[in-house]
Amino acid sequence: MHVEMHLTKSMNGGRLSNEDANGNEAFNGYIDIDTSEGNELGCCSKQILRCTDPRRWLELLPIITWLPKYSFQDLYGDTVAGITVALTVIPQGLALAGVAQLPPQYGLYTAFMGSFVYIFVGSAKDLTIGPTAIMCIMTSQYTKFGGPTYAVLLALLSGVVQLLLGLLNLGFIIDFISGSVISAFTSAGALTIASTQLKGLTGIPINSEHLIDVLRQLVANSYKIKWNDTILGTICIVVLLALRYFRNRRVNVDTSRLPKFLSKVVNTVWFTVVTARNVIVVLICGGLAAVLDARGRRPFALTDDVKGGLPPLRLPDFTFTYNDTKTNSTTTLTFPEIVADLNMGIVVIALLSILESIAIAKAFSKGKRLNATQEMVALGCCNIAGSFVSAFPATGSFSRSAINNSSGVRTPMGGLFTGLVVLSALAFFSPYFKFIPKATLAAIIITSVIFMIHYEDVGIIWRTSRIDMAPYLFTFFGSFIFGLEYGIMMGVVVAVILLLHHSARPNVTVSTVKTENSSYVSCRIDRTVLFPSALYVTGKIGRKIREEVSRIGQETTLVLVDGSRLSRVDYTTCMAFKNLCDELAKDKSIVAFSGLPRDVREALAAALGDMFKCLSSPKECDDFIAGLGSTQINIPESL
Repeated sequence: MHVEMHLTKSMNGGRLSNEDANGNEAFNGYIDIDTSEGNELGCCSKQILRCTDPRRWLELLPIITWLPKYSFQDLYGDTVAGITVALTVIPQGLALAGVAQLPPQYGLYTAFMGSFVYIFVGSAKDLTIGPTAIMCIMTSQYTKFGGPTYAVLLALLSGVVQLLLGLLNLGFIIDFISGSVISAFTSAGALTIASTQLKGLTGIPINSEHLIDVLRQLVANSYKIKWNDTILGTICIVVLLALRYFRNRRVNVDTSRLPKFLSKVVNTVWFTVVTARNVIVVLICGGLAAVLDARGRRPFALTDDVKGGLPPLRLPDFTFTYNDTKTNSTTTLTFPEIVADLNMGIVVIALLSILESIAIAKAFSKGKRLNATQEMVALGCCNIAGSFVSAFPATGSFSRSAINNSSGVRTPMGGLFTGLVVLSALAFFSPYFKFIPKATLAAIIITSVIFMIHYEDVGIIWRTSRIDMAPYLFTFFGSFIFGLEYGIMMGVVVAVILLLHHSARPNVTVSTVKTENSSYVSCRIDRTVLFPSALYVTGKIGRKIREEVSRIGQETTLVLVDGSRLSRVDYTTCMAFKNLCDELAKDKSIVAFSGLPRDVREALAAALGDMFKCLSSPKECDDFIAGLGSTQINIPESL
């Protein structure tokens, strides 16, 4: 799937450390901690909240494990990778802040704090925390009214949700967001983000974020297009796409005529150029705009002034004051009112952020086991800490994580150098950011998100599981019609309904078995039966058995229920089987069970009382059937 939402399965294995090429032990970036049920380092909420075992800190603070083994080689690799990532996140942060409808500096605020915090609590060496397109477009739904106040509080509250989910080991909740829903949401989000950048690319005034409205306004106001911006933006898109295409290609140098080291030098320079392509384009276009501005010409729409200096370290604002145009007065919203206004956005953004971050971490784990619970804790800490420096919700970035990996990062310490470079840019270069053309930033965003559109997923879903097209379509079109947050909720609801329907309709196979002197009916249920499916299963069994009894014409019929697949039953299931036994007893049919697990056997015995008959071993089954005669015919009939 796409760059920001790439989904992979967590692989087994993984070690605390491995050996490098020189035989030295080096941190592989993935803490392997046994979280299986019953282990003293498990993830149950009681153990996490107590934290009485000192070994728990190995999980909650992975830095304790790898820092004592930190080497000069690690420092070199982390420095190079951290600076390389910083050169990417600076222009992206400035551009993504516009997607979130916030001043440009907020993108850089979001870019550095997560990098610092993740050093201490992160377990995946390649993962970089910061602003992403999906999080920005989700945040923009609330900043249109609440501005930076809402964005910062959203980071704080979503971080608290993420931290609690991690500490209470409730990460299984994200398992209910299916792959088809994520694919549709990602594609819809990418189209929405790209459409919002048409304003900066063309200079046409557009006052909507919905794709259909954007296209309508684009056509209606096409006569207002600013060709200077359009031409500059188009050139930037072509250059960025070309450099992206050549990012994995090496420059061949004829070493027979030139020094041998020159090939390596040229390829290193080329790698730097294609990796830092966003910075290079920004520097060239910004320099051009600055020169023209000095001559009294401003042919391009430029970025708003960026507030210089470092952000203040303080608590977020818990109230919001605005001018109410209806009453023509100043109104102040309290914290509970703001929370009510943010509503489900807090939970949706928290879950999407977790899903995005963990999926990316797994993608780069190279088969090593990833502690997903710790990643939730880490992400929550990053967002909570970020809210103290005016950051909006952050998560893992696939594009920057890929750069981090390819640049040779060795530990999460690479985030230190990323954060320091971003802070330096805020402290010393903020006055120059105002010369960056908006068309250039729009080009950076468009070239980043167009690869998030996965039209090929539609064909794959159709060929593999057509029923999954339902949540896909609900998510995709719901995101355009009602908004991204409602679109994904619609998709999740539809997917869960389909899941419940499937689990509530087990497959029941009925076999008529004839013996020398009589016949009996064998029933096999293919999965666990709980309250949603209890009445359906027993009703189907009852109807089919009555048909068989009337066809066989015996005075007494044995019904043998194979319960080997029943791993669990609940009260409703037990009562349903009791009613089934009562009804069949009226027709002189005897119900017996075979292959029941102990817990299921005890539950049914308690509910059925004297009517309960169980054949708990193969020998008992053979003896019971032998009493009826030898089996000669087995006719399967599926319900």
